Amino acid sequence: MAVIALDLGGTRIKFGLVENGQLLASANVAVSSKSFAGAMPVIEAEIGKLLAETGQENIEGIGMAFPTIVDSDRMRLLYKYVKYNDANDLDLAGWAKEKWGTTLVMENDARAALVGEWQYGAGRATDNLVMVTIGTGVGSAALINGRLIKGSHYLAGNLGGHMAVNFDGVRCNCGNVGCLESEASSWALPELLKRQPGYAKSPFSEGEKPDFETVFRLANEGEHFAAAVRERSLEAWATGILNLVYAYDPERVVIGGGVMKSADVILPYLQNKINQAAWLPENAVEVVAAQQPDWAGVLGMAYLAGN
Repeated sequence: MAVIALDLGGTRIKFGLVENGQLLASANVAVSSKSFAGAMPVIEAEIGKLLAETGQENIEGIGMAFPTIVDSDRMRLLYKYVKYNDANDLDLAGWAKEKWGTTLVMENDARAALVGEWQYGAGRATDNLVMVTIGTGVGSAALINGRLIKGSHYLAGNLGGHMAVNFDGVRCNCGNVGCLESEASSWALPELLKRQPGYAKSPFSEGEKPDFETVFRLANEGEHFAAAVRERSLEAWATGILNLVYAYDPERVVIGGGVMKSADVILPYLQNKINQAAWLPENAVEVVAAQQPDWAGVLGMAYLAGN
């Protein structure tokens, strides 16, 4: 029987009707409402469309991935997220039961993406896996012996972006100093560029877009300021990922997120760092690109909701 799965992002929601790991129908919808209650009519309408499109009348379950810390045993959010900060106060399991007559499963979005890659992507054939997504922020999740790592407060494995990689660094939006996110993520990059020596004479002070795609493009063209920023970012990511390797001892590290447009540079750098610095035989830990970059969260939630 098919499952409905949702991946709730900051501005869009991805929907999938999934059966045996196959997307039977999907949608990617912009949602303007800042409240979950306001988004519920949109969600109901989109699920209705997917069911009508495929002729499905019954579903086995509904899975929802949220970009915050999730108590996946009691199916509740533990911290308010800026976009849907009323979701903590809503009976979402009761809503799913009333509207569709089925059960609801909730999980953190990074864990959902890891499960999607584990079952249907770059993590297949291993039960010891770490996933890192590098984009607006830095997300992470870990799987050991085929079990998602969650911890006593559901934080374990999820906050790799807030491991400190520079105790002399800048203050992160979480309050800590020198987090991986505050040292090398898309939200932090514009201010990081301005703090680097030579910024005033760099292409970024003259109007180049302050994103990693531009940094890597200019670095590949031989622009020295961009090359220095690229090297600093690569070293920050490598340090953070090495920390995760020591913490969870995976067989494989899957890398996803927007920066993977430059996978040809990033993956060899990270692999070399682990080979050089980890107390492991060379290539004991593989560093690979995500194979389901767009739909891993949906596929992962479908798996969790159906098992």
